[in-house]
Order: sequence, then structure tokens, then C-alpha cells
Amino acid sequence: MNTLPLSTRANSEVIEAAYNAWLANPDSVDTTWRAFFQGFALGSNGSDLSAVAQGGSVKVIDSHKQAQVGRYINAHRSHGHLQSHLDPLSDPPAPHPKLQLSYFNLDESDLEETFTLTNFQGGGQKKLKHIVYALQQTYCGRIGVEYMHMQDHDAREWLQARMEACNNQPSFTRDQKVRILRRIHKAELFEKFLHTRFVGQKRFSLEGGETMIAAFDAMIEYSPELGVEEIVMGMAHRGRLSVLTNILRKPFEVLFEQFSENYIPHTVGGDGDVKYHLGYEAELKTASGKTVEVRLTPNPSHLEIVNPVVEGRARARQRIRGDVDRRRVCPFLIHGDAAFAGQGVIAESLNFSQLPGYRTGGTVHFVINNQIGFTTNPSDARSTRYCTDVAKMIEAPVFHVNGDDPEAVCYVTRLALEFRVKFQRDVVIDMYCYRRHGHNEADEPAFTQPVLYKKIAAHPLISAPYSARLVKDDTLSAAGADAIKAEYSAAMEASFEKAKAAETASAAAGHTKSPFEGSSAIFQPGYNHTLVPTGVSPDVLAKVVAGLTKVPANFKVNPKIKRILDAR
Repeated sequence: MNTLPLSTRANSEVIEAAYNAWLANPDSVDTTWRAFFQGFALGSNGSDLSAVAQGGSVKVIDSHKQAQVGRYINAHRSHGHLQSHLDPLSDPPAPHPKLQLSYFNLDESDLEETFTLTNFQGGGQKKLKHIVYALQQTYCGRIGVEYMHMQDHDAREWLQARMEACNNQPSFTRDQKVRILRRIHKAELFEKFLHTRFVGQKRFSLEGGETMIAAFDAMIEYSPELGVEEIVMGMAHRGRLSVLTNILRKPFEVLFEQFSENYIPHTVGGDGDVKYHLGYEAELKTASGKTVEVRLTPNPSHLEIVNPVVEGRARARQRIRGDVDRRRVCPFLIHGDAAFAGQGVIAESLNFSQLPGYRTGGTVHFVINNQIGFTTNPSDARSTRYCTDVAKMIEAPVFHVNGDDPEAVCYVTRLALEFRVKFQRDVVIDMYCYRRHGHNEADEPAFTQPVLYKKIAAHPLISAPYSARLVKDDTLSAAGADAIKAEYSAAMEASFEKAKAAETASAAAGHTKSPFEGSSAIFQPGYNHTLVPTGVSPDVLAKVVAGLTKVPANFKVNPKIKRILDAR
């Protein structure tokens, strides 16, 4: 008597029928069954399957090699970022030894072999050469991903499926590509305009990292599709003026007025704040006609201290909107690489991210990684490989991406936002770029990094190769690309003339008198050069000054520094 339960007997009958069909003709059963029976027969009879699969076209899979292919796939998921081409200023990295076929006892002779895939690109069977290509495209291109440290299995599997399904290759429509190019042109032309019209004035330019503007725009455009109605954001100085005008649409003439030496803030009790600290709010219409509110929080010069303020503000906005799921209001923080690794408030804020009394449903972090902190190289600034490693303490996924690939940056920004909305977790985008000028416009970076800045000076604008690429694939014509630049330049020029006219009219009307006349903001005590006694004799001071201006005979001085020394 058969003592098996009915369900088990039914299952065994199905398996037996499939097995008999496979014996008769291996191609008559599904690839999953085929792989199962191959393994079963291999375990029963050793490596000789010819007796049970005679006449079939199916190829026997070496079980040891099959296991090695599985390890090869997982190695790329965990460490593929080590071979990604992230730095725009450098060539692609050398092949990583632990990501090569030889490390897994595989070689080129195996490339035409077929292997079974269990959880890679939907399963089935593929030739090794196709597996290798897909893994290199997905994990070793211009996007490097760290996500295998996440303990949330569902989140990890979701990201894995999303990235591997498309090989982490962006797919944008023609209009979306043109929009990306337009945003990059705007960011580049805006910085160039300020550089030529307001020479020497501090603006903490975004030059070298202009792709951030396209990425932020892509995030806003994608937000309504995910149910995000409001973005509460914070950022430091760098790129803030570009965000204000090119994203939040602050009128050019208002900003240009603030650059004027005659500008008088309409405030009380002080002289206001510098223009790259100011906040702004705007209701933005997307291409689909939906509205997204964006609130840029004002901040002081203390880097990253605005982060907890943004989180608190976002939570308040969620409460005001009745956003109990914390999906309609999204916090967005833009960081610098040195500050993200160096400021303690980063770790403190991240630690609050999942606490019931403080959580905001996850934050999208965007790091403008220009690979330098004022004059400090990364190797002298942190003890970790990446500036974003601190985010691993809350198991946030990290997308490292080459800033010279605008479509890749926009793609990971959209994916990061989607992850945040779905899993209510923080997510980090680490955009590798460079800083075309100094820390600010009064700084000469060639004094401290001459080799790096010689390379940067020869590096093309981000828009140049991307525009050429779009022209080559017939997305738009060369004339169309030039028209975008001409239109934007004309708009800035008109606003500049408008700001000058307003300043002239204000002066003619006698509105140049400061509202702080007589206050300490205007009046400063007198100063004279009367000698005062010190603890150092004049002879010693004279020797010190002479030493500071004397250069060894065999030392080649930077021409700009030589002029400073000569002036002394």
C-alpha cells in the first residue's frame, strides 16, 4: 500500500511523467526540469549521462563549473564596483584579479559553454560569454553599486532584479535626452556667465559637477509618478546658485542684483546673508503637467549642519499634509565628499533615520564628489575607500556613478528615488566629478594641486561629448544643440541688462543710502599705525619677514606665487 499523502503522490506522479519525457527527448521538457534531471542523473551515475540522454541536444553541465559560475555572479554583485570606471579624469581601472574568470577556475575555453541561471536575469540557461558581458555591463561600467551589505532580503532582491534586468543601462526617450542636455548646457553657461560678469566674486561654482542639475531635474520629473508631491532639501554652498536659478527658477535679475557692490538687503538688524546661503521655495510644473513643491532650506557656513533641520522640516511637512505613509514628502540632501566623510553630524543624522520619533521615510542623499576637500586629497582626509562608507551603518545602498555620463547619473537618481519610496530607507548617490576652479573664486588650486589642475584644464566640458553623442545618434542636430545654448545665453544677457537698469534707476531715485547708516554695520572705529611694544624685537621680526620672502636659488616658483613674493 502506498503510504504517501495524496499531495505527495500527485507531485511524484508529475515528476515521474516529466522525467520519463526527458528520458525520451530532453528537449521536450522545460529548461528548469532539464537542469534538475541532469543534476539528478549526474549524482546517480557519475558524469556519464549518455545512456539517459541519448539523441538529445541538451549539453551536460559540469557541476563544479556550474558552482563556480554562481560564485562569479555573486562576486560581481558584491565587488563589481571595484572595477567600475567612476573617475572622469582617469582611465578605466585595471581588471580586478578577484573578478576574473581564472580566479574561479574558468577560462576562455568555457565561454561557449551553457550554464543554468537560478536567480540571474530571470533564470534559464545562457552561454558563459553572455553572462560575463551582462555582469560587466551591470556592475563594472560607469555605475558601481554597493548593496549586498543590506540585510533586508526583499530590498536587496528588488534592487538586484531592477539592475540586472536592464544591465544597469539607462533608457531614455528622445525628449528626455534633450532635456538632460538642456539642463547641462544651462548649468555650464550659467557658471561661465557669472565668471565673466562678476570677476573674482565668490559663488562656489558647480563647474565639473554640472550633471547634478540634470539629475535633480530628473528626480523632480519622476516624483509625481511615485506619488511624491513635495521635496524638502538642503545643500551646502557649491552649486547652490545654479540650483536656485536652473531648478527653482529664481529670476536671474534678482540674483544678479545681489552680486552688485551697491546691493542693499531689505532686512533689519543686520546686513542679511550671503547669496549662497539663502533658501527658496517654488512650485514646479513637470513635463507631464503635475506640480511638485520644492523647499530649499537656508543654511549657515557650517557644513552639513542643515541636515537635521531638513529632516525635522520634512517630518513637519508630512504631518501638515497628513502623510502618514511618509511617501508624499521626500527629504533630499546634497553633500560634498569631504564633508560627508568628515562631519560628525552626518553619522548622527543617519543614526536617527529609522527611529520612530524621528524617521521621515528615508532620505535621498546626493554627494557631489569632486575628490578634494579645499586642498586636501581623499587619501589624507579619510580612512575608508569611499566617502560614503559611513552610510553603510544604516545599510543604505550606494550608487557610485561617473559624473561625465549624464544619462547614468539621471538613471541612478530615478532608481534611488524609487527605492526610497518603496522601502522607506535612506539611499546614497555618489557622483564622481571634479572641481574646475578652486574652493572658491579667490583660491588658486594650482598652488597645491598643480598636476591635477593641469589635467582638469585639458578636460572637456560635460556637454561636449554628450552633445556629440546625441547628434551622432540623430537625437538632435548640431544646430539644435547650438540653439539651446543661444537661447539660454540671450535670456541671461537680457536679465543682466534688466538688473543694471534697475540699479541705475534706484541710484537716480536716491535709494542708495543704507538703512543701517550710523550702526556698527557701517561705522568702524578709526585705525592708526602707532607702534606698540611686543615680546619680539624688531630685528627678529625683520629676519622672519625676510625668510618668508626668500626662495632657494634652485627652487622653481609658481609664477603667480612669485608675483606675491616680489610684492612683499
